[in-house]
Amino acid sequence: MPVVEEPTEAFTEFTQNIEYAKRLVSGGERLAQLRVGAFDVDDLYRAAWVQAVAALDHWVTREIVERAVRLAENPNVERPTKFSTLKMPVELFERIHHHDQPLSATFREHLEQTFGYMTFQNPDKIKEGFAHVSKTKLWPKVAEAINRDRTPSDQVTAEAVQTKVRQIAARRNRIAHTADRNLDGTGRAAITAAEAHSAIDWLTLTAEGIVVALGKPPSVPTQETPEGVDDIAEAAADAAGSTFAHAGPGAWDKESLFRQIEKTCTADVADLLMTVYRHAEQHPFFSHFYFGESKNPSATAWFAVGDDESAAVWSIYTDDKKSVLAINFQWMRDRTTLAKRLAPLANTLSSLPGLRDLPRDLVARNYMRRPSLGHVTLSAPSAKHVIVGSIDDLLRSRKRRLL
Repeated sequence: MPVVEEPTEAFTEFTQNIEYAKRLVSGGERLAQLRVGAFDVDDLYRAAWVQAVAALDHWVTREIVERAVRLAENPNVERPTKFSTLKMPVELFERIHHHDQPLSATFREHLEQTFGYMTFQNPDKIKEGFAHVSKTKLWPKVAEAINRDRTPSDQVTAEAVQTKVRQIAARRNRIAHTADRNLDGTGRAAITAAEAHSAIDWLTLTAEGIVVALGKPPSVPTQETPEGVDDIAEAAADAAGSTFAHAGPGAWDKESLFRQIEKTCTADVADLLMTVYRHAEQHPFFSHFYFGESKNPSATAWFAVGDDESAAVWSIYTDDKKSVLAINFQWMRDRTTLAKRLAPLANTLSSLPGLRDLPRDLVARNYMRRPSLGHVTLSAPSAKHVIVGSIDDLLRSRKRRLL
């Protein structure tokens, strides 16, 4: 049988949903042994059948979306023809290009709407869906994966795989739409626990074969350094270590940074960025600022997070048109004191516009990101409270240890 070595989050959820279906069948078998007569135990087998088909349908949608997002984020990966023909509204382009909304979250939202209205129970539809994210000849490759450890007499063809899936989906439709009644009106079609188990096992095998046929999802490149910061800034900040200086080296200072913020931001966003800056100045564990040496002002705030350890928690970057706040997960992930607090930080920030998928994206990249929060996120009414509060929560572990 196919071996899924590195399951995606979507496939892991699929296996959980399949397990629910199996439990329904097992529960029905136990009730049948007890000769329960209050209801038709066979309905549990029908429910399990419907659950299993729904699990496959839902998984295909999520798998397509996840792989499409990764393709969009990695321009170096060759695109299938159908991916390049996906329709994208101008509004989506403007949200990404003009309003600094993250590509992954914005594109994912669009794809979920696009594919969420489709049904992936028919093999032809499943093949069409995955053609958006893979150039593989799906069903022949699925059959090849299924046959890998089978004896010659037990081999299946691509046509046989599809036929079995069609039959299972057709029975699901009869259960859902006609109460599983016989066409001649003589009552409901018989169903057994063995038949339900067989259908569930086949859909599981098919999904495993699809994952193997598709191969690993495209890798996501490490996020590029945000505009306005340079390698000198990072090196100098690292060299500063745990020095408790009020301001680090660099070509800029607080006044030049604030002038650029006021020049490039609306009043509410400028107020937020200055509030975040002043919050750092007044924080008991503040270490120092590093002011960048690039064309435009930037500042990175360092905090003491351990007895001999400090971390660059956030950075403000500016250019001629905008200012952004970057949360430096990548630079915090190796700090022992903070490592376990990055997930709660991401979850808190995900309540802000444009950051819904931030926790998922960070986990997928092992926190090797420094996401920049732009105007749409920073102008949200709750942004100031959420951002300042999340920084306090992040640093609270050191406070508890000192107490």
